Amino acid sequence: MKDNGKGGDSRRGRRKSSRRRNREPAQQAQQQSRAAPRAEAPKSKGRKPVNFSLAGDGKFARKRSQADRPKWAPPQPPELVLPSILCAWCSKPIKEFATALSHPATGQPVHFDCAISRLAERENLEKGDTIGYIGGGRFGVIHFSSPQNPKNFTIKKILEWESNEIRSDWRVALCEHFSVT
Repeated sequence: MKDNGKGGDSRRGRRKSSRRRNREPAQQAQQQSRAAPRAEAPKSKGRKPVNFSLAGDGKFARKRSQADRPKWAPPQPPELVLPSILCAWCSKPIKEFATALSHPATGQPVHFDCAISRLAERENLEKGDTIGYIGGGRFGVIHFSSPQNPKNFTIKKILEWESNEIRSDWRVALCEHFSVT
């Protein structure tokens, strides 16, 4: 293999065996120096001698073990008490606030399913028509030309339900519980 200086280990297979033999005496010398008693550093002019005996006395030893440390406990969040909201049409509690809608005339909260059922009663639906939420507080009468293929559909009529400019009081009260800012 030719070494062209573009990286890689160019020492592969060419390492001298004498290097391996030379490590053993160095390791033995280190072990002997560790076992030998420590001598104090020679005194010099104006400098204090270094005292290495502190490490042997246990002054730098660990004071506590991992088991002695107190464990971190996350802070407890405040108890969240949400107001109970009842549907204006069926008088049942609304459990899923994200799907609740405001009544177009009164602004009172209603279930999503209640709104769809009222719209289905009010509109004359033909075969293949259904009511669906199309976003932005609007519903639509959706016509599926083939029930087997839901990709092909047309929106026959758009029904305005909620206004984006007017925010209901019950939504403001709920936002205060969830939003910090």
